[in-house]
Amino acid sequence: MMSIQQRLLNLYARWMQKPTLALVSNVPLSRKMYDLNAFMIHKTPMGYREKPLPLAHDDRSIPATICATHNRATHGTLMYLHGGGFMIGSLKGSGHLVTGLAEQSGQRGVYVDWRLAPEHPFPAGLDDAEAAFMALHADPASGPITVAGDSAGGNLTLALIHRLLAKGAPLPAAAVCFSPIVDLRLVNRSLETNQKRDPLVPMSWGKRGVAAYLNGQDATNPEISPLFGTFKGACPILIQYDTTEVLYDDCRLIAAKLRKDGVAVTETIKTGLPHVWQYHLGRSPEANSSVAEAAAFMKSHIEA
Repeated sequence: MMSIQQRLLNLYARWMQKPTLALVSNVPLSRKMYDLNAFMIHKTPMGYREKPLPLAHDDRSIPATICATHNRATHGTLMYLHGGGFMIGSLKGSGHLVTGLAEQSGQRGVYVDWRLAPEHPFPAGLDDAEAAFMALHADPASGPITVAGDSAGGNLTLALIHRLLAKGAPLPAAAVCFSPIVDLRLVNRSLETNQKRDPLVPMSWGKRGVAAYLNGQDATNPEISPLFGTFKGACPILIQYDTTEVLYDDCRLIAAKLRKDGVAVTETIKTGLPHVWQYHLGRSPEANSSVAEAAAFMKSHIEA
């Protein structure tokens, strides 16, 4: 049975967040509203602090931030790629989640501030993810690296793994994807059948973000739509998603694709939760348990 806390958060998503995303097409305004929403409903952990961590690779500097609540020793580094339809998302909205995932898995939590569309369409975000990962890999203090991302950040997580495999580059020890979008052709059936059931994501907003990120590029490029990629030899991957999301088909199809390529895939499938409910960490038991599962998954692979 769903908790009362989650039921209330679902109502807030359906009657406040979803209409706002659908109606506000001005990108700067939508980013400000995202930060305001984060301030209103996300729970900042006690003692939360941030430390800038510029990541340099190939003469490029990628802004990043260490998110933590204590000074305890860590083993390994979690690199987090936020979602937001490729157009919004910020440290203000993700810091609590990065901290929770990192501390429960015993890692150093690093938020990557990748460039957003429409100012920076593909491949800017993926280039930033690659540069950040390679910079962390070159730092002996990083230890084993895991990568996690939600929604558009889940897309970048999988696209990054695909790119690293294609180049024969080092890979993460494990990866976690919360409701990733993996087929930017926007043709999968659940995009239509779950439009009313999805408590959070309006398709009008999703289409705007995808169009801005694509900027006329071919959506079947596997670095844009990981569903068309090759993942043989990839690290273990956990995917968490919900049957009522518009991205339900994206998630189940990429899980099947990865499994076909021989990847060790773990799926956690819920029903009735909003897109990327993990952001409700500290607010609902459902989010708490999903984040705990993701952290345990990552921890098991950096300790192996």
